[in-house]
Amino acid sequence: MSKKPTGSIIYWIRSDLRLNDNIALWEAAKSNKDLIVIYIKDLITGPLQIKSAADIWTNKSLLELSARYKKLFNLRLNVYNQDYNTVLKSLYKETKFSHLYINNTYDPEIDAIDNSINKEFGSLFKINAYNSSLLFNPNEILNNAGSFFKVYTPFWKNALNKLNLREPLPLPNIKYVYQKEILSLKNIAISDVDGKWGKKILSYFNPGEISAREMLGKTSTNIKGYSEGRDFPIKNNTSQLSPYIARGELSVNEIFYLMRKNKKKININDYAKFTSQLGWREFSYNILYNFPKLPRKNFISKFDNFPWSKNSKLLNLWKKGLTGYPIVDAGMRELRTTGYMHNRLRMIVASFLIKNLNISWVEGAKWFWENLFDADIANNSSGWQWVAGCGTDAAPYFRIFNPTLQSVRFDKDGEYIRKWVPELKDLPNKLIHSPWELTEMELLTYDVKLGKDYPHPVVDHKTTRDEALRNYKKINIAK
Repeated sequence: MSKKPTGSIIYWIRSDLRLNDNIALWEAAKSNKDLIVIYIKDLITGPLQIKSAADIWTNKSLLELSARYKKLFNLRLNVYNQDYNTVLKSLYKETKFSHLYINNTYDPEIDAIDNSINKEFGSLFKINAYNSSLLFNPNEILNNAGSFFKVYTPFWKNALNKLNLREPLPLPNIKYVYQKEILSLKNIAISDVDGKWGKKILSYFNPGEISAREMLGKTSTNIKGYSEGRDFPIKNNTSQLSPYIARGELSVNEIFYLMRKNKKKININDYAKFTSQLGWREFSYNILYNFPKLPRKNFISKFDNFPWSKNSKLLNLWKKGLTGYPIVDAGMRELRTTGYMHNRLRMIVASFLIKNLNISWVEGAKWFWENLFDADIANNSSGWQWVAGCGTDAAPYFRIFNPTLQSVRFDKDGEYIRKWVPELKDLPNKLIHSPWELTEMELLTYDVKLGKDYPHPVVDHKTTRDEALRNYKKINIAK
């Protein structure tokens, strides 16, 4: 016979919208105290308050999670819109809770909030924080000098040697829930009104832990051919797990555990390439932890003097997918239509913005943050700085993708372009990658009017490539 509850405790959901393999929730459920579960919508996450695509996803996921708490445990998920300070003060005043359970986010802004809570409330209640989102604590993998790794390959090699996966936690056994109504705070309804854009992008994905776990069960099949097919956007050789990881509907520990369990069934190259993507996420959080300004500031300080252009017209054409480069426009339209973009396209469109339009990576990172379902503070920041050449383990400054050659190589038959740039659908394969090279007769033949049906290129690749190289040399990056 279990003991009667001796008080109340709180589990605070942040970037962990799941019940399975959730350490903070599991530990809270073991405490034999009345459990209160909260979510605070006002919590700052990332360079901006989380919004747009990620917010739409989160709302859907919260609706499902709230229903599961009610069905499985007869427990209410309390959602508040006040600032975290007000919420915690009011909850403590009314319930005198003794422990606050959280999973660390390793977002510098939320880390600062957690430190502030420790200072202000540490004498009133105990804060129990856990790592339930990463394979390692972000400062755990160090080089021989005792410093953090700045190059991915040795980081991941070192990490794999130390990897000790734990068996994933099942659904918690929540025995006691706080039954009284909390009068001092008003619960807000979780919005199910997504607007026109929200409804459109949600038609491509199903948020929530239930869908996440269904997708997890298909991972071994979905990544068949991943090592070779992952670069071709029209192929379906990706796990499709990234939004579920970003919103915390799946733990990376459980994904990796399942991969190892099924390793014999998976091609060795597919296994290595897929798990290395999980490794890149670990590496990104390692960098973010040691350089908290990563979302806004160049890791390599020489770039602080880079002569970026502030051309809002070109930036908006890039956002809308109207640059005149079909592969770039296809990627940008996929992003705005679905809340997702294939990884190869992320590199192509980022290189184009930074090295052809000469617009700061910060602008691109902001747009991705607002439009990606899988917006992730560490991955987003490190990825953009990698392309710009100003981050750790960055791409060489002279690596400037030629969008046409990338298009021919990774979308040879133009299927991806036709899907997202339908005004070019009647062009033959060899012409669809660079419609500006068509003769007047060819344009008439295929009924395409450049400048009307589809734009002329907004810049010349060779000219802007040469200019980018000159700009890099000005700040001595080449030395």
